[in-house]
Amino acid sequence: MLAIACISLLALMLLGVPITFSLLGAGFLAVFLTDGMPMYMNCRGFISGVNSFTLMAIPFFMISGAIMNQGGLSRRIIQFSSALFSWLRGGVGIVCVAANMIFGAVSGSGTAAVAAIGSITAPDMEKIGYKKEFTGAMIAGAASTAPIIPPGNVMIMFAAITGLSITRMFLAGYTPGITIGVILMVVCHFYAKKHNIDYGGKFELKRVGRALKECFWALLMPLIIIVGITAGFCTPTEAGAVACVYGLVVGIFFYRELNAKKIVNVLFKAAEGTGQILSLYAASTMFAYIFTVEGFGKVFQEWLMNVSSGSPTVIMLLVGGFVLLIGCFMEPVAVMPVVLPLVYPLLQKLGCNMVQFGLVFTLCTIIGGLTPPVGSYLFVTVTVVKTGVTKLIPWMLVMILVDIIVVLLTTFIPGFCTWLPDLILGPM
Repeated sequence: MLAIACISLLALMLLGVPITFSLLGAGFLAVFLTDGMPMYMNCRGFISGVNSFTLMAIPFFMISGAIMNQGGLSRRIIQFSSALFSWLRGGVGIVCVAANMIFGAVSGSGTAAVAAIGSITAPDMEKIGYKKEFTGAMIAGAASTAPIIPPGNVMIMFAAITGLSITRMFLAGYTPGITIGVILMVVCHFYAKKHNIDYGGKFELKRVGRALKECFWALLMPLIIIVGITAGFCTPTEAGAVACVYGLVVGIFFYRELNAKKIVNVLFKAAEGTGQILSLYAASTMFAYIFTVEGFGKVFQEWLMNVSSGSPTVIMLLVGGFVLLIGCFMEPVAVMPVVLPLVYPLLQKLGCNMVQFGLVFTLCTIIGGLTPPVGSYLFVTVTVVKTGVTKLIPWMLVMILVDIIVVLLTTFIPGFCTWLPDLILGPM
C-alpha cells in the first residue's frame, strides 16, 4: 500500500496535479487497491485531521492579515518602518524587511506577507536602483520570517500535531525570526553600499513621531496578540479572534478605509487562504495514516538510531536535511503531518528539547517555500516583481543560506531559541 501511495503521489505531481489533490488521489488509490482496508478511513481521516480547536487560530490570523492589508494598516506599518530605517544606507531594503516582520506578527503567513508588503515595497526598491532579482529574493527572504515570528501558522500546525505548548513555541520563535531579519537588513546595507545606491539621509525624530502617531492603532494589533498569548490572557485562537475584531474597529472607525465591499473581499481572501492550508493539511493526514498502518515509522526510527548512534543532535540534523529535501516538492503544511509522527516520539524518548526541535523543524519546512519547483514564496514573489524564476535563483540561494545559518545556530545552541520561553514560563 505504501509503495502504491508513493508512486501514485509522484506520478500525479509530475502530471501537474495540485499537491492537495495529488495527496488525496494517492491516498484513495492506495486504500482502494489494498484488500481489507476500509475506504471510510480516508474520509474520517480527512475530517478528523482539521477537527481541532488549535487549528481554528489559522483562519482568524488569515482574516486579521487581510484586514491589515485592506484596512490601510499594512501601508501605515510600512510608513512607520520607513521613518525608522530609511535614513540608513540600504534603508529602502531594510524597510521591506522590517515591514514583513511586523506584518508577520499578525498574519503568520509568508505568502500573505509577500503579496501585501512586497507589492508596495518592490516598486520603491526598483525605482531607487535595486535590481529585480535582488528585490524579489529579498522580499521572499523577508517573508520567510512571518511563519517564525509569532503567530506563525506553521508553528500552530506543529503544536496541533504534537501537543506542545503553542505559547512556548511562539516565544521560542522570536530570536530565530528576528535574527533572520537582522541578517537580511545587513545584506541590504552592503548591497546598497556596493552598488552605490539607496544613500539614505538624515534621521528625523519628528518624522518618526508623526509616523508613530499615524501608525499607533496599527502597531497595537500585533502587540495585543503578543501580550495576550504570552501573559496567558487568551489562547492563540482567542487572540486571533480579538485581532480580527480590533482590526475591523480600527479599519472602519479610526482609519475609515474599510467598507462593506472591502470586508466581503477580506472574508473571501481569508476563506481562500484558509481553505488552501486546511485542505492540504487534511489531505496530508490521510497520507500519514498510510505510513502508520504500514509501520514505516518504526523502520525509519531504527534507521535514524543506527545512523546517528542515538545522538539527538545528529537526528535533528538528519530530519532537517530530509525535510529540506521533500520541502522542495511539498508545502510545509503537507510535510508536517507526514513526517512529524515518525520522528517526534523518538526524539521525545531520547530526551531532546522539543521546543528546540520544533523550531529546527519549522525553519527547515519554511526553506522549502524559497526553493523550486513548489516554493510558494518564490512563485508569489515572481508575480509581484514580474521577473523569471531562474533570475532569482542566485540571490535566493543567499536567502536560503541565511536561513540555514539560523537552523544550525538553533540546532547546536539550544538556548538560542529556548531562553525566552524558559525565562517567562520557566524550564520545561
